[in-house]
Amino acid sequence: MKHVSSFLDTLPDVTVAREETHINDEYFWDNRTRMPGGWVIQQTLEGSAFYETTSCRYRVVSGSCMIFRHGEDSWYGLWDSAPYRLRWLQLSGGIQNWAGALQQEFGPVLRMEEKGEAGTILAGLVSDVQQGIWRDRLYLAEAATQLLLALYREQVGGRQGVDPVAYGRHLLETQYRSPRNLKEWASEIGVTREHFTREFRIRYGETPAAFLRRLRLEHADRILKTHHLTLADVAAASGFASEQTFHRAYGRHFGYPPGKARDHLGEAFS
Repeated sequence: MKHVSSFLDTLPDVTVAREETHINDEYFWDNRTRMPGGWVIQQTLEGSAFYETTSCRYRVVSGSCMIFRHGEDSWYGLWDSAPYRLRWLQLSGGIQNWAGALQQEFGPVLRMEEKGEAGTILAGLVSDVQQGIWRDRLYLAEAATQLLLALYREQVGGRQGVDPVAYGRHLLETQYRSPRNLKEWASEIGVTREHFTREFRIRYGETPAAFLRRLRLEHADRILKTHHLTLADVAAASGFASEQTFHRAYGRHFGYPPGKARDHLGEAFS
């Protein structure tokens, strides 16, 4: 019988969640020899492990985790003979590309404090499994999603003092619908608006003002083509200070007024 996919098939799932302690150097896994599968997030609680590829070797200590998938070109094991205590889980199903994006952007070894948001979510999942409580798929999907989002926040938050420009870009990407201006964002980042603008343009090829305006306009365009909100409401929902400012910016960017974007809906609001 042909399998009929359902909404649940698109959701992430937690297939394994465990806490373990290893005290000898026989603890070693070669991902190249393992059947390709979902993504693994493995947090170090005590001791340390190594994660290695053909080009890099990392030490994974307390307060960090490794993120990898079976079948990739990597291997890992104990760093030394000290007891190594860890928590880990394997994710399958939807949003696996999120895990891959985390690894690609931040590397295979991430910040993960035991008492942080991500560490707390992982501890709860492992505790449930150890007690024989396998929650329903919706609970597991929600927890897996929250775990990956919390991991992302933890990585970006660690950049605030080390790399304020990257942290500032993150703020613009996630908060562009706020009506704040660049001076306010620069103040939160801890640099002047002039410094932020200069360094942002050198690194990303456009000014933060242009980047912010583009994010707002693309968001507004999506609203215009899918909802029947007034232009004032679209402007407010996209971070523009006024309907007039939005109208001018939209026309310059797209070459036609925002009302024209609604022609295909059968109603053009102006």
